[in-house]
Amino acid sequence: MKQIIACLAGMLLLFASAQAQFMYDVNGRVVSEIEYTDVEGTPYLLDEWHTGSVTMAQGGKVYDGIKIRYNAYSDELEYEKEGKLYRVGPEVRAFSIPTGKELYIFQNGFPAAGNQNQNSFYRVLHDGNTKLLKRYETKMREERAYNSATTTKKFDLNNELYVLKDGTMHPIKMKNARKELLKILQDEKNLMQYIIKEEQLDFKRENDVVKLLEEYDAYKAGRKSKT
Repeated sequence: MKQIIACLAGMLLLFASAQAQFMYDVNGRVVSEIEYTDVEGTPYLLDEWHTGSVTMAQGGKVYDGIKIRYNAYSDELEYEKEGKLYRVGPEVRAFSIPTGKELYIFQNGFPAAGNQNQNSFYRVLHDGNTKLLKRYETKMREERAYNSATTTKKFDLNNELYVLKDGTMHPIKMKNARKELLKILQDEKNLMQYIIKEEQLDFKRENDVVKLLEEYDAYKAGRKSKT
């Protein structure tokens, strides 16, 4: 029992040390949640705080055991210190949020696409020579009730998928994924068509896109190793 207590105490000490060092090194901006009190819904990808890891943009230093959550409205990472809420953006290069059911890995530094720039965070679904990136964006809209002058503000979470290949960000829609992926991977189109048929990929799930990109990357890497 004493060993268990000592182990838990050690873990708490390490967690507190990681938090303190992270807060010392990062330049967080103090914000208040009051600005969201008159809006229905949430600006966050996940409302709950989770203990994850953060990689800094400068020097690539990694901090584990940081209590964080991602604000998809402001596109910033948030952490809490002594009852105050702080946000960080470009100071962070990557972060990961394990929820127990799913692992969310986010990075920035990708080529500009649409309204996004190099500081925009994307969830990395496939991280090979090609990448599958998912952009989450919460938008605020106003809704007016029928025959009423009263308007209600609401948060809506949207997402977009991108394939990064040869330095270019290609947006894709799941309903047209097969056609769009064959165009993006046209240098190996015949092989990709074979894999789609052989693996019975119907692209109803993002995992099917990941599977095709994995096969593409593996084939290209194998061909390169033979030259």
